[in-house]
Amino acid sequence: MSNAIAAHKHRTRLHVLRDRLKRALRDEKRGLAGAAERVIAHRAKRVEYRAANP
Repeated sequence: MSNAIAAHKHRTRLHVLRDRLKRALRDEKRGLAGAAERVIAHRAKRVEYRAANP
């Protein structure tokens, strides 16, 4: 795999994780059911990915 492809996959993954967290935070602010659990789960996934891929 070329470096450009690997970098693109990494960047894409970061953006997906960021967007999921932002969407969950927005839903939590709007009072949707299950949003608080999603915030916790998505935040943990993002921290886990960042720790594994500094």
